[in-house]
Amino acid sequence: MKALLDFIVDILKVPSVLVGIIALIGLIAQKKPVADIIKGTIKTILGFIVLGGGAGVLLGSLNPLGDIFQQAFNVQGVVPNNEAIVSTALEKYGTATALIMAFGMVANIAIARFTRLKFIFLTGHHTFYMACMIAVILVVAGFEGAHLVLVGSLSLGLVMAFFPFIAQPFMRDITGSDEVGFGHFGTVGYVLAGSVGRALRPMKSRSTEEMNLPKNLSFLRDSSVSIALTMMVIYLVLVIAAGQ
Repeated sequence: MKALLDFIVDILKVPSVLVGIIALIGLIAQKKPVADIIKGTIKTILGFIVLGGGAGVLLGSLNPLGDIFQQAFNVQGVVPNNEAIVSTALEKYGTATALIMAFGMVANIAIARFTRLKFIFLTGHHTFYMACMIAVILVVAGFEGAHLVLVGSLSLGLVMAFFPFIAQPFMRDITGSDEVGFGHFGTVGYVLAGSVGRALRPMKSRSTEEMNLPKNLSFLRDSSVSIALTMMVIYLVLVIAAGQ
């Protein structure tokens, strides 16, 4: 029995496999064809692996920024990054994170079913990050074992339903319906920003979507291109200031 439990825990320690299992259960519950179940499960696992690979690329590009900034302006600091912090925390809290994530999603479904918070949080990587943070906080607070997983899962499930709930009035303004919610753990900031926007609405400010940019500058509407160009400028300024 212990060997079986150890085997299950080892599987749940691997985030990509855990998310794949969740996708597998969901596809089976929807009575999808076998081919779709296999394809959906494998694509979910591969997608999570690709997400991790992208995080490595991001880390590799951001890490030198702190050293260059220190050299240029003699200021000590770090470049905060979710993937870096989570990857470090998982070495010690991987099991707790995986279990809290799995049962937290179950708690989210239960809360959505039996309360007014009718939202299912589908932003998987954010769920993963939040599960890790909750695990670390609860372990530091003295929780362990089943109590750690129980309290962590309920906490995660609650915020997964609550945050889309408080953002929904603004989503309704934007989309004109309640068909889709907004799943993000930075929602409090967005709600505050939305409240400011509502307060300033009588000023009849124009949306950036209504701006007529010259055709030669239309590429700036693509966020990936804009971010890449912005980071290039930032790096150039910093390396010039840092010197050879």
